[in-house]
Amino acid sequence: MKNRITRSSTNRMLAGVCGGLGEYFGIDSTWIRLLFIFLTPLTYFLTILVYVVCVFSFPETRNIQETDFRRKYRRPKASKKYY
Repeated sequence: MKNRITRSSTNRMLAGVCGGLGEYFGIDSTWIRLLFIFLTPLTYFLTILVYVVCVFSFPETRNIQETDFRRKYRRPKASKKYY
């Protein structure tokens, strides 16, 4: 299965777009954030529009841990009483 660009759920400042791009391209997300900041005044704030479009078009990565709630929250069995 091909890797997809997703918004990061752990490496995020606003919405996780730069963190997701950093995970996809294999570079530190700080460089992508600095690139966005540097390009914003040079592109007449077009990068803000690109960021908002990315927020709504990239799905968010969900980090769901599998747990067995039955085993974890099971009440201990009562000992049998022999009268």
